[in-house]
Amino acid sequence: MEHLVIYRREDLASVIHKREGEQKLGEKVAFLEEGEGLDALPSYQARGARFVLLGIPESIGPMANHGKCCTEFGWKVFLDAFLNMQSNRFLGGENILCLGHIDTQDLLNWAGCSFPLHRDDIARLRALCSELDDRVWLTVEAIAKAGLTPVVIGGGHNNAYPILKGLSRAPQYSRGLQCVNCDPHADFRPLEGRHSGNGFSYAYAEKYLKRYFVLGLHENYNPEEVMTEMDSNPDLDYSSFDTQTDIEAHIQKATVFLAEAEFPVGIEVDMDSIINMPSSAMTPSGFRVEEARRFVRAIASRFKTAYLHLPEAAPVPGTSDEARVGKTLAYLALDFIKFSHPANRTPKS
Repeated sequence: MEHLVIYRREDLASVIHKREGEQKLGEKVAFLEEGEGLDALPSYQARGARFVLLGIPESIGPMANHGKCCTEFGWKVFLDAFLNMQSNRFLGGENILCLGHIDTQDLLNWAGCSFPLHRDDIARLRALCSELDDRVWLTVEAIAKAGLTPVVIGGGHNNAYPILKGLSRAPQYSRGLQCVNCDPHADFRPLEGRHSGNGFSYAYAEKYLKRYFVLGLHENYNPEEVMTEMDSNPDLDYSSFDTQTDIEAHIQKATVFLAEAEFPVGIEVDMDSIINMPSSAMTPSGFRVEEARRFVRAIASRFKTAYLHLPEAAPVPGTSDEARVGKTLAYLALDFIKFSHPANRTPKS
C-alpha cells in the first residue's frame, strides 16, 4: 500500500536492546517478510497472530483543532518501550504482528504551520486531515478483514474516525460497533471539517459508530452544544469526572451502557485523560496511570473488543517525556493484549 511503511525485522534491530539470558518482546513479535504486503495478513492470522501494532505519527488533527504538535512522536517512544519489555510466561509476544506506520511525512511537510494559527492554516490542516483519513481506514480495513485486532498508537484523536470506518467495512463488524473513550473531551464537535475534536461525531453521522460512551468527561471542557447532544441522544452517554472520581464507578457505568447492545467494543484512551501526561492538552486533574490501566483491563476482559487506540501523547523529543510517555503507552497496550476476552479470537471472515 502506497502510504504504509511496512517494517521488516532488521528495520528495528537497533531499537531492541538484547541481553544474554533474556528475550525481549521485539525478538518474539512477528514482522512481515521481504516482499510481503497487506495481502499476507491472513497467513499470519492462520499462524496465531491476533494483534497488529500500527503507528500514526502525525499532529495534523490536533493542530486542525487549534491544538499543539508533538503527537507525531508518540509511536516512536511506544516502540522503544514496548519492544524492550520482557517476553516471558505472562506475554510471549508470538500473537503480535508489528506491521509499521502510516506514512504522513508529506502531509506534515505540507502542513508547515506557524503559530498562532490563522484561518487559512486551519482550512489547510482540515483538508490534510481528510487525506490522512483515507490512508488510515484502508490499512485498518485490511487488518480487520484478515481477522486481526489493530492496536493503534500515536497521532491525534482525529484517527478514531478512519479506524471505525475501516473496521466497519469488515464482515465481522457489519452489524455495528460501539466505543468507550476515556477522555476529558467528548470529541463530538460539529461536522465543520476534519480535526481531532470531531472524530466520533463524523463516525456516528456516517454510521460507522452505533453507540458511544465517554468515561471521565470534564464538564467545563466541553461546549454546551456537545453536552446537549450527549444528554439527548440515547446512543450517547458519559460519566463525569467532576462528580465522580472513583474509577470503578466510571467503569461500572460504562459497562452497563456497553452491555445494553451486543456490538463489539472499541477502547480509546486519550492521553489527555491522565494526570500531567505530556499530551496535546495536558491536564493537572485526571486519572492516574494505574486507573487508566484498570479501565483497559476491565473493558478488554469483559467484552469482545474490536481495537485499542492510544492517541494524543505528545512527548517532546530529547526530554524525559520520551521514557515516561513510551512506558505508559506500552503498559496500556500490554494490558489490552494480555487481558483481551477469549471472544477476541475472531476467525477470519
